[in-house]
Amino acid sequence: MNRIVLLRGRGKWRDAKCGVIRQSSRPKGEHFIYASRLSRGIIMERSRQLPKDLPAITVNSNGSVKGKASFVRRLAIGFVILAILGLLYVPAYHSAQSPFLNLGETPSPAEPLGNSRFVASVAQLPGWSYNTSRDLCAYIHPENNTSILSPTGICSLPPYLLIIICSAVANQEARIAIRSTWANKYNLDNLYNSTVKIAFLLGKSDNDTLNNLIVEETSQYNDIVQERFFDTYNNLTLKSVMMLKWVTSNCDQAKYLMKTDDDMFVNIPLLLQTLRSRTQTETLLGSLICSAKPILDPKNKWQVSFSLYTPKYMYSEKTYPNYLSGTGYVMSIGVASKLYQAALVTPLLHLEDVYVTGLCAKRAKVRPVNHPAFSYTPRKLDPCVLRNAITTHKVSASNMYVIWVKMNNTSVSCSNRTRIDRKPITLSRSGRNAGYYVFKRKTINKCV
Repeated sequence: MNRIVLLRGRGKWRDAKCGVIRQSSRPKGEHFIYASRLSRGIIMERSRQLPKDLPAITVNSNGSVKGKASFVRRLAIGFVILAILGLLYVPAYHSAQSPFLNLGETPSPAEPLGNSRFVASVAQLPGWSYNTSRDLCAYIHPENNTSILSPTGICSLPPYLLIIICSAVANQEARIAIRSTWANKYNLDNLYNSTVKIAFLLGKSDNDTLNNLIVEETSQYNDIVQERFFDTYNNLTLKSVMMLKWVTSNCDQAKYLMKTDDDMFVNIPLLLQTLRSRTQTETLLGSLICSAKPILDPKNKWQVSFSLYTPKYMYSEKTYPNYLSGTGYVMSIGVASKLYQAALVTPLLHLEDVYVTGLCAKRAKVRPVNHPAFSYTPRKLDPCVLRNAITTHKVSASNMYVIWVKMNNTSVSCSNRTRIDRKPITLSRSGRNAGYYVFKRKTINKCV
């Protein structure tokens, strides 16, 4: 309905909808009567369109305040539900990402770096993200027996030397080769004039078939220690600390402990000869690596495994402390106890040799010492070289037998020039793990 507005002057009015001023032919008095009637009609029309009382919060849902309040309530309920789901998701995510099994992990933030933008840009290490707890006690449970399998009677008579061989669950062929060659039971029991015992240390596999095979292997050989953690490269530190825990709990009367891997050939007669000649009460002996620098770039020039990458949130120093290659090192049992106690208060680093023989040894005030007969590089399969080496690295199961035969070939005579009597030059960590065994000047670090 058009709205009429009377204007001063004869016979004029404004059509408010169209904005037009119109001239009327009616007499002046009639204009007021006409306008009055129109006004009453407009008021009546508005009365029909609008309620007489307009409460503030009782309008229908079409754009009403009541509808808006209902929408806000629904939105708030939705946010609450999402928040609850988020709280449930976080522990489930950490549990799924955790490399540990049934150990009651309680993740806590690592040391803050003070720059969240920097942290977000750093590549996360699989299994050890920025927010994953690196408190060893959360995984080792020092107050509890965490072994799934453990050999019986292995230390009923305190051994002079206990050799723990870290092995993967699937590496049964390597374990059989070791039992048949350098760690064969007859030689251990009869030839060395010292009590020498060996045990294989394993984690747990997510393959039930492999786990069942381990149970059968244990019943046959009684030489397997299996602990509750997933057996992965980034869990090697857990493996080595579990070794220290098991030895200090079950075999603390042994004189020496050796840690090695299942791709190593160990010359036990030469090792015993070396240990008997030592006069020091504290021993931490192996292939010493000095002034090695962390690999901070996951796409480093060496093209090494991503597992060797060390983000700054795990280790912020420019160089590692001097440490022994994890391929094989020996310690007195007192040192083993000190390293274990140090590990319980030292934030975990995924590189087990750096952690155990570097960081923990430094905290325990134990100095790692180099011995030239230990090596992390492959050796020439020459009987005269092998007889003068305590450890030989990267030995396949088939080559275990080859080396064993060559070393025991009494028809071969060795001259003194083949002896390993020089102090070795050690490579940086990046060089040795990339497989660069050529001693390039820029990658050499001399130990002093």
